[in-house]
Amino acid sequence: MYWHRKILLVLVCTLFANCATILATQPSTSEIANALCQNETAAIDVNFPASRANNCQIKSATSLTITIDPENKPINSSAWYAFRVTPRQEGMLSVNLKYSHAKHRYPPKVSTDGINWQIFDPLKIDKLSEDEIRMHIRLIDRPIYVAAQEIFSVGVHNTWIDKTEKLHFVSKSILGNSIEGRPLYKLEARTNPNIKKPYVVFVGRQHPPEVTGAMAMMPFIETVLGKSNLAKNFRDKYDIILIPNMNPDGVTNGNWRHNMNGIDLNRDWGLFTQPETQAVEKELRRFENGGDEIVLFLDFHSTWRNLLYTQSDAEATRPANFTKNWLSAVETVINKKLGKDVYKFTREQNPNSGQPNSKNYMYMTYGIPAITYEVGDNTDRKFIELAAKIFAQEMMKNLIEWDAKND
Repeated sequence: MYWHRKILLVLVCTLFANCATILATQPSTSEIANALCQNETAAIDVNFPASRANNCQIKSATSLTITIDPENKPINSSAWYAFRVTPRQEGMLSVNLKYSHAKHRYPPKVSTDGINWQIFDPLKIDKLSEDEIRMHIRLIDRPIYVAAQEIFSVGVHNTWIDKTEKLHFVSKSILGNSIEGRPLYKLEARTNPNIKKPYVVFVGRQHPPEVTGAMAMMPFIETVLGKSNLAKNFRDKYDIILIPNMNPDGVTNGNWRHNMNGIDLNRDWGLFTQPETQAVEKELRRFENGGDEIVLFLDFHSTWRNLLYTQSDAEATRPANFTKNWLSAVETVINKKLGKDVYKFTREQNPNSGQPNSKNYMYMTYGIPAITYEVGDNTDRKFIELAAKIFAQEMMKNLIEWDAKND
């Protein structure tokens, strides 16, 4: 059965962050007073983190149109939206979503508590055009959140960061601040600070709507920092740097792509014109002067399907052949444990084009495997987690084996 015809509950906090409710389940009087629009049937507001809806027009007592605009133009078609519907009476409400500068991309998700999300019934959606849909929403006795993806807020990231910091070998620090003053957190895992080890470096959430990349990053990291013998052996040989959320302003403001200066952070590597990328570049300088060594870089993202952008086999890396061996091992294990059709992914050999993204910059600067880990927008959330754990396990096995050969 096609995935989105199932009703899927996604326990975002329980599964990935063990955190409290993300969103207030009942808007305040002032939030309703500042609603985008309201009538005798319902009020529509965007007074919560990660929301986006720019205009709202009442068409009748039971229908309205919401316009979704990007933060900048031109922009890629990651048309993020998130709004809250507060009923004033039970019944049906027709909501048109009308996009400017984009096509409809993300099937709507709905929640009444901000934790449990389900796919909105596709039979209750009319496609009016490439850039407009109509949702038929049944109003109940509580507010309903509607969003392009599950709302994975800065608060969820920070709760997970604080939880992870409690591991005795993990420390938290602030690399710098975003344009709006939000901290850019770094986690560093070192089991023995007196021994110099090579590093692996992970970053995430450069692009705000790319929620499935964050959903993969957390179990991936938890596997690397876990209690298994494999993870302990890996940490005996490698230290770890993680920057989970590079664009907290974009996430909070519901941006489609950019930071608050209208810049795509993943087109600013090497240029480093933005506070967020400047903070990361400052951290990376430790690897340029020979004081520390880096052997692998992963950047977590989302796109239409599961894939990894990598160097081509013709581009030499150190460790040599890591990417080819790693992804081959992952594919074998996924097919064996999950099934051949459960989590399909492709390796896209993407030679350096000169584009100033993280993958190109990290490869050109350090000669290491620098890989963009992309997760499909609509991939089953359960299999995102299971596959991420397998990717992490096989990464550790391959780097441990390489270390043994080069000891």
